[in-house]
This record gives sequence, C-alpha cells and structure tokens, in this order.
Amino acid sequence: MDLGALMKKIFLLLGILVACLATWGSVIVAYASDTHSVVLTPTPTVQPTATVKVINDKPATPAPEVVQSVIFQGSSTKPEIALTFDDGPNPVFTGPILNILSSNHVHATFFCVGENARDYPEMVARENSEGHVVGNHTWTHPDLTKASDDTIEKELTDTSSVIQSDSGVSPVLFRPPYGAINTAVKTQAQQLHLTPVLWNIDTQDWSLPGTDAIVRSVLDHAGNGDIVLMHDGGGDRSQTVAALPQIIAGLHQRGFTLVTVSQLINDMR
Repeated sequence: MDLGALMKKIFLLLGILVACLATWGSVIVAYASDTHSVVLTPTPTVQPTATVKVINDKPATPAPEVVQSVIFQGSSTKPEIALTFDDGPNPVFTGPILNILSSNHVHATFFCVGENARDYPEMVARENSEGHVVGNHTWTHPDLTKASDDTIEKELTDTSSVIQSDSGVSPVLFRPPYGAINTAVKTQAQQLHLTPVLWNIDTQDWSLPGTDAIVRSVLDHAGNGDIVLMHDGGGDRSQTVAALPQIIAGLHQRGFTLVTVSQLINDMR
C-alpha cells in the first residue's frame, strides 16, 4: 500500500472516531441535562379540594308575629357590641378571622352551617377553645319558613349534634338563614332549647361591596348593644378579613367593648 492510500485510511478512521465521540458527548450532555431537570423539579403535592357552597345571603323579612320575641340587639345602655360570623367554618377564611380576633383579644359568635362543621371539625373546636360562642345555622342553609316541621327539626338537631361532637359544647343560640323566621321555626327552635338571634347591623359583606364599605357599614352606625352580621363562609370572604382589623380598632376607639352574643343577652337581662 502506498503512503497516500495509508494516509487516506488514517484520516477516514480519525473522522469516524471524532464523529462517534461527538455523538456520545451529545448523549451524555442530554442525559445530564435531563437528570438535572428531574432533580430541580419537585414532585407536585396533591392538595385536597374543598367544595365550598356559595351562599347569596340576601336577608328575608321575619314574620311580624315573631319579631318581638327574637333577639336583634342587646342593651341600649351598655357600650357593648357583638361581632357575628355566619356560614362557616371555611378552610380559607375562618382561620385568618380567628387569628385577628385572637391578636386583638376579642371574642365573637360563629353561626356554623352543619355540613361545614362536619367537614372542618378542627375549626369548630378551635372556635370554642379560644373562647368564642358557636351557634347553630342549620345543616344546609335553607329558608326554614318554606320547610316542613320535620325538615326544620332535622336541620337543627343534626347541626347541634355535629357541633357538640366537634367542640364538646351543644349550641344554645340559633340564627335562621337569611333571617327568615316564623312561628313554626321559632317553635321548633324553642323545643330544642335554641334562642333565635338576628342582627341590627348588616355589613352586606356577602355581596363583596369592598373593604371600605364593610368598615363604614359598622363604624358609621355603631351603637350600644348592636349585633353585627358578617360572614366567614359561603363564598369569597377576603374583604371581610381585610375589614375586620379596622372594624375592631374603630369600635375600640369609640369606647365599645366587643362581646359574644351570649354575654350581650346576659347583660341585657
């Protein structure tokens, strides 16, 4: 074999070797890149999905024959106000509301929906353990004035039962959904030793009017013995959470003591 032919074979072999090395290097880089990507990407954590019933809490008008026997307000001679929260507990908003109340040393009243109390028992237990009053707000939040006596009784007894199970305390206060109450509802509540409680300041927070509007609805109308209606469940309550510290600060500046509905009733008597 002459020298020229030999050199051609050598160059050919070198070319093949270089090509193989280049290909192998690409495979190594790609593998390293893929391995790096897997290390840096954490395995997603699957969070439980909470199904929250959205409640349009537009108030109804109580039947005239029961208005005089339902609690709307406490004593007009004592500078006390009760903050109340309906439709919870909620896995997103109840906790922050409890944190705000705790940091301000305020006790409130929570009227819990039974099916939510069943789903979030730790929230109900916390409400009770932190000195708040837990009341009955029915199992499914229906308009009880349109329900049969048997349905009214079941809505109330099932809710009281789950609250008792969650907190160790059976509720003695009852708030009819939408404030809808008539003689039949009142009679069923009395037979179950539940005192019906409504309100005289409605923040309309369920309609998402804005944080400032919620604050002003309380501070512009605050008076002795008022019962303030807010919500910790039934929908987006972020505006309520944002408004609460301002409401508490404003009421304290005006000289009001914030109490539970139970204390309001005791002081009224």
